[in-house]
Amino acid sequence: MSASGLVATYPSTQPVEHAAVETEAPTVSSLFELHASGVYRLALAMLREPEAAQDVVQDTFARLLEQLRAHGPLTNPRGWLYTVAAHACRDRQRTLGRWLPWIAERDTRSASEKPDRFDEREAVLDAIRALPSRDRLLIALRAQGLSYQEIGAASGIRFTSVGRLLARALDRLQQKLNRRG
Repeated sequence: MSASGLVATYPSTQPVEHAAVETEAPTVSSLFELHASGVYRLALAMLREPEAAQDVVQDTFARLLEQLRAHGPLTNPRGWLYTVAAHACRDRQRTLGRWLPWIAERDTRSASEKPDRFDEREAVLDAIRALPSRDRLLIALRAQGLSYQEIGAASGIRFTSVGRLLARALDRLQQKLNRRG
């Protein structure tokens, strides 16, 4: 998505001074180009709703503008963006009461009897969705290529514990996949 797509897809909810945007636009634009899709994928994995994920992307980059105006350049912009996005996802989950577990009996969706080319991908996505929130977060952050330190900062977990917790999350994912097939 181009920087001009930022305006169309993620409209601003607050007026922004034109002069301030011009001085920060190259930095924000390049960060958006590099990380918006990854932040979106993280938010989608956490929230499971495309509209909510788009809102998180918008909020994250709006906060980036505020951060750059107030404090100048970031030392680790990628880590900062994913940390802000992860916190925004957790805040939304808390606000909406989404910490409740998925209950199979209440799921009224029906599956097609005919297999298609996306069945394996859907099986992996379903297995990820069935994981606890922290496991989904750790796997999603690692899938975006974040380091253990960046994952620790984004998730609020000590980075020395990230490897162990991520390994356990991946083990639980593998167990779910093994049960399915």
